[in-house]
Amino acid sequence: MDWNLFWTAFGAIGTTIGSLTTAIAVVIAVKQYLQPLEKHIVVTMTSALSWDEMGRQMDFYCISVKNRGIREITVNSLNIKGRKKILWLNKAQYASNAYVELPIRIGPEESRDFLFERNTFAAELKHFVEMGTLKANKRLTVMVKDSLGDDYTHKARIKIKDIIKNV
Repeated sequence: MDWNLFWTAFGAIGTTIGSLTTAIAVVIAVKQYLQPLEKHIVVTMTSALSWDEMGRQMDFYCISVKNRGIREITVNSLNIKGRKKILWLNKAQYASNAYVELPIRIGPEESRDFLFERNTFAAELKHFVEMGTLKANKRLTVMVKDSLGDDYTHKARIKIKDIIKNV
């Protein structure tokens, strides 16, 4: 056996393993460097129920904004995405009992719920449909804008006509 050839091959294998390990370490380091720069925001919409002091049932729509990232975000506005325009929900939120002043900061691994009274929300949507900004047979698309102007959307399962039919 030629020991010179054996040690040359052994050194080449070691160099290859070392190069691969270094490449993996560089990829992990770059990923960890970029992680704080990425935002992970999840927007959902559900219906909610509550009761007032008199025992009457109150119906709400709840838009939840969840920050699943590791950096703080600032929510500037809650909107409905129309065909060509963005429709602000400020009037519906101001009229709601659970008013939250925007902009609002949401820390890492935190969530904020924005409640809209069902009738006020439906009246606002009906107004947009009558103006021709929204189509009643389309699904509702909720959009949240952050401090950098980035959009995060959620396409609800419910159609706009189903929300506004009782208004």
